[in-house]
Amino acid sequence: MVWLPLHGQVIAKIPAQKGNRRWLHETVRVRSPQLNGDRWSLPRSCLVQLVTAAVDRYGLIVLWRDMSKLSRCTRACLEATGAECDCSCLGAHHRQDSEGWFERVGDAVVADLGECTRTAVVYGARGSDADAGVYDGELAGQHYRVDRAGRRGWPAAAQFMCAGCMSLRASVWDHCHTHGFVRAPLCNRCNTRYWSGWQAQRGRAVPSPNLDDSYYRWCPKHADARRLCSA
Repeated sequence: MVWLPLHGQVIAKIPAQKGNRRWLHETVRVRSPQLNGDRWSLPRSCLVQLVTAAVDRYGLIVLWRDMSKLSRCTRACLEATGAECDCSCLGAHHRQDSEGWFERVGDAVVADLGECTRTAVVYGARGSDADAGVYDGELAGQHYRVDRAGRRGWPAAAQFMCAGCMSLRASVWDHCHTHGFVRAPLCNRCNTRYWSGWQAQRGRAVPSPNLDDSYYRWCPKHADARRLCSA
């Protein structure tokens, strides 16, 4: 859950898990993430990268956004080329919005706070109209990135079947947290199966040794890591 106030830093509430600071620093590219209680204070400039990375990590993200009631999508917004936006659309009406890596899921919830309006929008991975194929290492050897420039030329994960179960269309890009390389496209269930941060009754699959993890080989350094573990 992320909150973007009218002024000041982005506030993010991330499920408690070892390695969150490293994820924010290395993946979202926040130089000095600050933890206050159970919430992170992050620079406003990281918003789009944070949404992209969180969608890949959790499948969905809720963005709360405060905006002035005078805020509207202007001609400058409609003709912009970036993803940042000062109005309520989060760049959805821009000519190039975040390179298509996430999209709004469902309707926005709107609350009237007097001089400003607060909206809550759920974002998920953007789908694809293409028939799902089998992943064959199209991004092998590439470092995982969440910025627009870093993902230029990437295919959508939804263009492939999930490399873990091969029964559902993929929705997010999985990556090696140790070495930082893209591994394979996964469905949301497979992407969270090995993660024990939440229990199944809270919406996450329990960790399981029965899932095919051969897609780990798409990390160029995976074989070296296995040799070290077995030594």
